[in-house]
Amino acid sequence: MLKNYSLALISILIFATISQARITSLGEPAKFGIAPDPQAWDEINPHTWDVFTTFDSEEIFGVNQDRETIITTEFYSTGVMEGRKVGDITAVASLTDRGAFFGGDGYLDLYYFAPVDASKYAQQIVMFGGWKYNLTKHLHIDLGGNLVYSTKRTVGPGMVVEGMGGETFRGDVYVSLSTNKFYADPFVLIAYDPTFDASKFIAGFNPIMDLSPWIKIDGFTLEMQCIAGYVRAQRFSGREISTGGYWRNSYAFIQTEANLVYRFKHLRTFIGIGWAIHNDGEVAPNGESMGNDNNVWVGGGIGWVF
Repeated sequence: MLKNYSLALISILIFATISQARITSLGEPAKFGIAPDPQAWDEINPHTWDVFTTFDSEEIFGVNQDRETIITTEFYSTGVMEGRKVGDITAVASLTDRGAFFGGDGYLDLYYFAPVDASKYAQQIVMFGGWKYNLTKHLHIDLGGNLVYSTKRTVGPGMVVEGMGGETFRGDVYVSLSTNKFYADPFVLIAYDPTFDASKFIAGFNPIMDLSPWIKIDGFTLEMQCIAGYVRAQRFSGREISTGGYWRNSYAFIQTEANLVYRFKHLRTFIGIGWAIHNDGEVAPNGESMGNDNNVWVGGGIGWVF
């Protein structure tokens, strides 16, 4: 039995960090603010156009429709983004919101990513959001983008590498296709980061299983996400490196996570484990360490649902 979980709301301007040591709504089919799927498999759903032509602001912005907001304090033994280590012990404070918007499912996620060792790693403030829509009976589309601020100049997904350039601001725009007609909720995604001139290709799945039929206790779910990705950056360093020119780089990664989640009324808690590996090596062109290429972490959190 599947249950498409909610994570975030209202914004079509900014997107989701592609993958991090947190299970996000990346790849989940639309749920909030949508009409029933079209009957024919090849029929385009006109619901978002119908909502627009009402010229009713309450209908367009989902004022009186269901939505969900969650504030959470999270903790991870290792911070990981896009398969790369970007922190040791890491605390995260997050706000996620999701609900009806423009005849589809709008979401917003704000979080503060804070490695405990601030002398070695960058703290990052991430704002992402997007809009999901059940385009056809079996196909959902997700459009979005993100903006990330780092307290130090970072390369790639947030690594501090001295002498290799780096930027404090970066962001992505992306389009994703997913379906909820298969057990694992598979999805594919293409993204572009103009700061690092990086193209990103992601495929994965994120099933959510209701555990109550097996453990006889309501409120328990198992949330999983498995991603395979490829990143190709013409300016992995953002700006010119100390030896001149730009750091061009490309690598592939796999990242998997599983969380046991318990929800009781407004309380939501979770514990989980994750693993990530990439093929980019552990040493930068200047010889500095870029962290392990194989990472395992545990995590957990507690939050309040509004």
